[in-house]
Amino acid sequence: MSRVVADTIVRVRSLPTERTPQRLDPLGVQSAWLLVPLIGLVAVGYAIASTVWHRDQLRSPLLAVVAIALLVLVTVVAIIRTHPGLAPIGRWSHLAIVGFALAAACLFDSAVWGRNERIQDDWGQVAVALFLIAMPLYRPIAEVLVVAVIGAIVLGTLAALQASSLAIATSPIVYATVAATPVLALACGGAGYAWTMTGETLRWREQARSGQARLDGELRQAAERMIAQERATALNAEAAPFLSELLATGRIGEADRATALRIAGELRRSAVASVERTWLSETLALALARRGLDPAAPEAAERVSDPDRLDRVLTEEQRAIVGAIVATVVALPGLDPASVRVEVAEPQHPVFVLTARVGLSRRRLRQELLPFLSALRSVSMEAAMRADERILTVRFAYPEGRRR
Repeated sequence: MSRVVADTIVRVRSLPTERTPQRLDPLGVQSAWLLVPLIGLVAVGYAIASTVWHRDQLRSPLLAVVAIALLVLVTVVAIIRTHPGLAPIGRWSHLAIVGFALAAACLFDSAVWGRNERIQDDWGQVAVALFLIAMPLYRPIAEVLVVAVIGAIVLGTLAALQASSLAIATSPIVYATVAATPVLALACGGAGYAWTMTGETLRWREQARSGQARLDGELRQAAERMIAQERATALNAEAAPFLSELLATGRIGEADRATALRIAGELRRSAVASVERTWLSETLALALARRGLDPAAPEAAERVSDPDRLDRVLTEEQRAIVGAIVATVVALPGLDPASVRVEVAEPQHPVFVLTARVGLSRRRLRQELLPFLSALRSVSMEAAMRADERILTVRFAYPEGRRR
């Protein structure tokens, strides 16, 4: 292993990873994305209904309309930003979504300031709380709870300041509690769910890792037996008959010498190929074998170009996703199996490029591959695809800087 590759492996494995469901179980969180549009529709619908209920209490109808418009904008941004195709969600996206929802709530409070009769039916705290319930799926729990506390303080303070003009005379602390409770309660509920989901995922990973460690010895022995079987097959195919013929004739001619050199070269190439076989080449060979291509064919070794063996940089999670991408591409209808190639370069920031000739529309290709590309982005890699003139190109790489 070269020094550069070793340093890259250490650097990549040492990068801190956010323990969020999106990072640990990207495909699982993708299936929960529909929760965000649903939350947004509920928030906007309740905001409109609450504004109608407050129509006789509005001090500034224009501010109320602006507040709803801002909430609609926040909903659209949240739906787009949490879409699996744009994973993962960064800290600033999280702060922007919740911050502008909080700003919309403040605008509504301004629209009814001095004429509001009840805090309980205001929509601001409900809208902010609804967005916060989904955020623990995408951001660290501690970050979500801090944002929730800030939002609860702001809304609670606004509610307390309105105490003197409300229909029911009571302590400002009561109104502050009424406004802050939905925000904290739903944020804690979402955080609890994310905590459980994260813990279960980490526990499953530990069990899988322990099982893999127990199987390593058996897998190594199986691999050795496979290599030995391949060599025995090669010997039995040509070498054994050739040697038997020499023993039978009892003499060696020039043609025999040439045949011996050829067989020795083939055995040497086979042995070298067995030693240099990588996880990526094995993965591609197994996938192509399902399409009828012989994994032992001479051209099979040329389908993967990874001179520095950079596939060792991939973590277990990344290997699982990359393996799924390779299997999905090879299984595509309209694929020319012989055209599949993988090139790996740039040891300091490894770049993987998979190309193939596929007779499918770009829309169909995106539909098939987008979940896996999003999953790669969720585990700290850059991923993209391009389809031009029947040539599909899938590129995934380690970024030079941390994405936000």
